[in-house]
Amino acid sequence: MEHNLGNSSLKVGDMEFPPRKVWMKTYGCQMNYHDTERIMSHLSELNFTKTDQQSDADLVIFNTCAVRDLANQKFYSHLGETKKLKNISSTSSLGELKKNVIVAAGGCIAQTEGKELISKYKQLDFAFGTDVIDNIGEMVYRAYAGEKKFSVTSWDKSENYSIETKITQGSPMAFVNIIKGCDKFCSYCIVPFTRGREKSRRLEEVVKDVKRLVEYSGVQEVMLLGQNVNSFGKENGESLAQLIMELDRIEGLQRLRYTTSHPYDVTDDLVEAHKSAKKLANHLHLPVQSGSNTVLQRMLREYTIEHYLGLIEKMRKANPEMIISTDIIAGFPNETEEEHEATLKLLDDAQFDFIYAYAYSSRKGTKASRMNDVLNDDIRGRRLREIQEKQLKIQANIRQQMVGKTYRILVEEKGLSKGVLKWTGRTSCSRLVHFEPPVADQDFQWHWVDVEILSATALSTQGKIIKDHGKTL
Repeated sequence: MEHNLGNSSLKVGDMEFPPRKVWMKTYGCQMNYHDTERIMSHLSELNFTKTDQQSDADLVIFNTCAVRDLANQKFYSHLGETKKLKNISSTSSLGELKKNVIVAAGGCIAQTEGKELISKYKQLDFAFGTDVIDNIGEMVYRAYAGEKKFSVTSWDKSENYSIETKITQGSPMAFVNIIKGCDKFCSYCIVPFTRGREKSRRLEEVVKDVKRLVEYSGVQEVMLLGQNVNSFGKENGESLAQLIMELDRIEGLQRLRYTTSHPYDVTDDLVEAHKSAKKLANHLHLPVQSGSNTVLQRMLREYTIEHYLGLIEKMRKANPEMIISTDIIAGFPNETEEEHEATLKLLDDAQFDFIYAYAYSSRKGTKASRMNDVLNDDIRGRRLREIQEKQLKIQANIRQQMVGKTYRILVEEKGLSKGVLKWTGRTSCSRLVHFEPPVADQDFQWHWVDVEILSATALSTQGKIIKDHGKTL
């Protein structure tokens, strides 16, 4: 690769890459957002810059999610709209293009349905799976060289999983992938089919990666990512708890988080890390999915509610400031009213700080999709509403305990709330706090500030700034 002096084009092999714009849409989990950032990092080497306007883009990329039905539906709707970019009608040929826009789909849906997508959607130039995102430059090169309608969904066959974290946002917060894939095969989940089997990076590599981010990119908060992050290092004789304690020693790193956890793999060493690690956030997201043991058995979750409640009791004893959040699926196939009531009871017993609740949606290829199911959407919708309404009442009571206390937050963004300018940041326990600046034009972006909580509801926390520590502590 070499710069072509005299203009702003870039020469890659025998092809010129003039300045171009890429528009990307990301669906689903934080892993997908991490992947999008890696894709952008690679594309910048081909002279692409990001645009927020799809109409200005030379390259359009959808990074898809197959886990949730809503994200799935949104992708297909948004992909359909890209016909307008290429002026493709139901009767047009591929040659009738409005402009030379390349349209691509990546991520989980592309991993399992890449060839079908290419065949069905005339405007789609190529599809790529979850395990080949670091080859995006090669695929874009192929597309601009004139190759159309191809799909790349191969798996990484190497035994070792080694990457370097890519960041492009100029933010002091970074996602760091430490393990990919999942070996659990829960009956409702498609992740093992879209992300493959578990494979961890080496502990030493992750530590060096984070040190580099802190030292050279000014990163102060790190989120460790994995489909089952608690399984990190098993194949290498290492563990998540060991990694946390090593990262806790890095000078300049202020806060450490991780997601997503599986209750079966929470060890006593990990509980101890939540007691000992000074930089580990006071928050654990621990998906339970249901409050019924019989539903958990049908889900193939490998634990009981009694075991789960015992885990969160251990966590809260190790760190009294700890808050717990969770995921819940309403209306799993053939869920009875008694099983649903068990989930409502769990909300009382567990006292979650917040939850992500979804109505069950079938995913092709999973064991649950083959179950004879007596439930319908109306029943699922009612049960979901009951779960959400009960949790909001619990949540409102819990959040009232914040009033009068002071929390340190990393300010992430600003916006208007009922016409009033407010800044927003997140506490160590992952609660969003909004506050008005003392001076209207004062810039708090990426500052660490201490905020006293003035009021709290189930969904909103308001505070006033007590001290501004600046961009670093």
